[in-house]
Amino acid sequence: MKKLALLIMCVAVAVSASAGVKSQGNAYRPMEKMSHKTALNAPSKVDIITEQPEGTVVNYQRGGEYLLSSFYGYDTDYQSGRVKIVYADDGKTVYIQDILCYGEGSGVWVYGELSDDGLTISVPLGQYIAYNEEYNYGVILAWGSTDVIDLGDDFYWLDFIVDDRVEDVCYAIDPETGTITMEDSEGSLDNPYPYNCVATGLAGLWSDDGSVATIEWGSTWTALGEAVPAVPANPEVIEFFDSGSEEGYTRFDFNINLVDVDGNPLNPDNLTYSIFTDDDELFTFDYDTYGLNNGFETDMTEIPYGYSGYDFYLRRVYFYRTNTGDNPMFTWRIGIQLNYTVDDVTNKSDIVYLEVYDQPSAVNELNDGKTVAGVRYYNLSGQQMAQPSGLTIQETTYNDGTTTATKVIK
Repeated sequence: MKKLALLIMCVAVAVSASAGVKSQGNAYRPMEKMSHKTALNAPSKVDIITEQPEGTVVNYQRGGEYLLSSFYGYDTDYQSGRVKIVYADDGKTVYIQDILCYGEGSGVWVYGELSDDGLTISVPLGQYIAYNEEYNYGVILAWGSTDVIDLGDDFYWLDFIVDDRVEDVCYAIDPETGTITMEDSEGSLDNPYPYNCVATGLAGLWSDDGSVATIEWGSTWTALGEAVPAVPANPEVIEFFDSGSEEGYTRFDFNINLVDVDGNPLNPDNLTYSIFTDDDELFTFDYDTYGLNNGFETDMTEIPYGYSGYDFYLRRVYFYRTNTGDNPMFTWRIGIQLNYTVDDVTNKSDIVYLEVYDQPSAVNELNDGKTVAGVRYYNLSGQQMAQPSGLTIQETTYNDGTTTATKVIK
């Protein structure tokens, strides 16, 4: 399967970006099966809400901390991004989109109840925030505590315990500022050795085995208010992976921080991003190639923040292209730029590039009037590689069909 839907994609991105965890040096132990109460209260997949409910919409900026786990290890950091809440007209029901920060981009809504005094939101646990119909499992909300113990030599012990006494996660609303804060959660990113992370809070559990995907604590949501013109802060580029096939699936990973150059929050509804290659060449996601799978009807050069489709995720885009054939999508670099539009005024970030291959001026030079048609890389055993690694044979093909081969060390 090309990619596992919804939250698991966010998990894959975050773990790959973890600087302190080695993928072959971690012990991961799933907890026992989740409690019967939590499992029985979990709604079926048909109850997942993917369409925005009716009501008043308010955007919030996230704050707090989180832990993300996978079979490759764990990662801890500060929460970022946005939360969207719909307040229904009945004055009682609320709907929260992407309640967990690393579920953002899945677009799934969970329901909650506003207290009579309007000061508390209660969200029932057991609701799905992601589901994969092909494999018949997903991620559900639960409340509990986690410990991460450093065993030395880059091995870690991660333990998570569900608190069956808690049936709802509660959020307090500050009547003066409108800020929303998770109640009863606690934790620290920097506990003394050997307990690297001890936390209690809202978790996402894999429904097939009850293991923890992510847990958040100290969550604080601050209303963004009315959007005003601003210059978005530069995005971050993370990784480019070439599938080596014209049929895909080549991917580009990046991160978008929802703040402007002065650190002020941005409204995500006004934000888009564009992909560029080589000498600031704008990449077009054409309808014939991408439209049917991703639900758009015209060519797209600006992708709305949080746009979700078969090839578009919050922090990742897939391409049906490769750089290893005769028609590469770019020669040496790929980048991303943010566009923030308010009142018909658009401000842009810099184009931030990831240099995947050697710059043409240094390696892919013009040769007696010939131009470079493509570059391929091979290891010393003659196997083709997506990117140079170690001692590599670089084969350059020119427009007249001739080739040259050089040794490079990356």
